[in-house]
Amino acid sequence: MSQTTDLVTPDNVTIEMIRDIYDAAFMEATLDEEKKQIRIREEVLARAFLAESKERLQLVAYYGIKEDAQRIDRLELVNRVNENYVLIRAGIDDDGDLWFDYCVLLKGGVTKKAIVQATRVFLMLVPRAVNECDEDGIVD
Repeated sequence: MSQTTDLVTPDNVTIEMIRDIYDAAFMEATLDEEKKQIRIREEVLARAFLAESKERLQLVAYYGIKEDAQRIDRLELVNRVNENYVLIRAGIDDDGDLWFDYCVLLKGGVTKKAIVQATRVFLMLVPRAVNECDEDGIVD
């Protein structure tokens, strides 16, 4: 893979190419053409989509939070995740649910293998972070 044509870059990437990369790696990935995103079902359900500039591939996963969970407990969970897991980022959306994300930078070029590895690491870290950091048992 030493040729630049083997690299995924903002100039050559498409959401279909990313889906094909996942398919070749035997990952369960389906393309939602309307939303221009890929649903990935492995250890956790996640979504992958390209930034408008195509300079990064964004990975996102969501978890529900118990309705009776206090806002402070939600924020403390997010803080624990962000303090202990530097490769992924956690937050709370407007509905009060927990989200995780990770960006694969494409600018300058990245190998297909690196995209698969980064995605697998994300899919492995998210449930681990929930299990280790949900001290109050608020994740549904």
